[in-house]
Amino acid sequence: MTVFSEYAPWYDLLYRDKDYSAEAAFVEASLREHGVASGKLLDLGCGTGLHALAFARQGWHVAGIDLSHEMIASAKARAADAGLAIPFRQGNACETGPERDFDAVVSLFHVASYQTSRNALAAMFRTAHAALKPGGVFLFDYWYGGAVLAQGVETRVKVIEQPPLRLTRIAQSDHDEQAATVTVNYTLFCEDTDRATIRRVDEAHHMRYWFPFEIDSALEASGFQPAAHAAWLTRHAPNTKNWAAYAVARKNGT
Repeated sequence: MTVFSEYAPWYDLLYRDKDYSAEAAFVEASLREHGVASGKLLDLGCGTGLHALAFARQGWHVAGIDLSHEMIASAKARAADAGLAIPFRQGNACETGPERDFDAVVSLFHVASYQTSRNALAAMFRTAHAALKPGGVFLFDYWYGGAVLAQGVETRVKVIEQPPLRLTRIAQSDHDEQAATVTVNYTLFCEDTDRATIRRVDEAHHMRYWFPFEIDSALEASGFQPAAHAAWLTRHAPNTKNWAAYAVARKNGT
C-alpha cells in the first residue's frame, strides 16, 4: 500500500483549484530558457497525470512514472479519455527504470521532498540522470527549508463541496527540526449528503525540506551541473514567504 492508496480517489477533487496547465506552461518556458524546447519528457512522480497531459497537448512525447498503483490507473484512464498515447507505469522514482534518451525530466508537486534522506534524494537524481540524454535538463520542485523554518507549521482545514459530496480535509503537522522533516497527518471526511454517509481516511505524509546547497551537492554527485534555484512559478530566489521552490540542472556531457 502506498501513501496515496486511500487518498487517491479524492486527490483531483482536493486539488481542483491547482492550475496544472499554467504550471506546465511555466515549466516549458523554463526548459526553453535552458535550451530544451521540445522532444521527449519524463514526468517522474506523475500522480494522476494532469501535468503529463498538459505537456502532451503541447506536443511533447511524454512518459510518466508514479509509485501509486491507484494514481497510475487514474492517469491511464485520463489519457485514454483524452485520446493521448502516454506510457504511464507504476514504479519507484528512486529506482532506475528502462526510460532512456529523454530531452527533459520533470518531477513536480514536491516529489523531491518525499525523499526524506540524502540517500533517497540521490537515488531519485540517479533515476533522472539515467533517463536523460547527455545535456538533457532536469527540473523539479521541493520544499524550501528557509521558508519552513521561518513560518513553522500549523493546522489547516480545507472544505470542498461538489454536491452531493462534501470533502473536509484536516492537516495537522509535526515538525522534527533535527531531521529537517515535517509529518503531515491528513484526516479526510468524505460525506455523501444524498445517502447521509461519511467515510473517514487517515494518512501520514512524511516530508523533508531541503536547502539549495544540499540539493546542489547531491546533483553534482549524481552527474548533473546545477543551473538555477528559484521560488516556484517565479524567477526570483527562494524566499521565506514561499515553501515551494524549484531547481534546474543539466546532465553532464554533450
